Amino acid sequence: MTQNPVITIDGASGTGKGVVTHRIARQLGWNLLDSGVLYRVLALDADKHGISFENEAELTDLASHLDVKFVSAHSWEPPRTWLGGLDVSDIIRTEKVGNAASKVGALPRVRLALLDRQRAFRGPPGLVTDGRDMGTIVFPDADIKVFLTASPEERALRRFNQLKELNIHVNLGDLVVELR
Repeated sequence: MTQNPVITIDGASGTGKGVVTHRIARQLGWNLLDSGVLYRVLALDADKHGISFENEAELTDLASHLDVKFVSAHSWEPPRTWLGGLDVSDIIRTEKVGNAASKVGALPRVRLALLDRQRAFRGPPGLVTDGRDMGTIVFPDADIKVFLTASPEERALRRFNQLKELNIHVNLGDLVVELR
């Protein structure tokens, strides 16, 4: 194992990456990184600062200095996401922020800046990561790499329940079709 070991949990949306990552990190007492949240937080911060989602230079600078933390008040709770001194856990899960995150995540220099930011989470005693490309691009030297799969129906049901908890109304059948 490396000095600061890494376990990556990768897979498609709705496969349970977040739940598995949180449980492993909690069990081991290791640091946690939800990489998809970084793109959402960046999109939210860009919107707050009036930065266009197409302005690669300004987004790259913002990404390089993103003040994001994952904090659990209790070990049994999933971590909350903090941007600066504000808990942004709920707002970053909205469709608006998700769409903006897709736009900023498509910019090569932004992805490179966030790559460095993701790697900066690696520290003692170890790191458990959640996200696509974690074991191939971000941490190719990870000690353990896991790839989760689930049927489109199961993934849609998981997403449906997440959105329902946030009072966002969607059609389960539409989600299944979209995920297929």
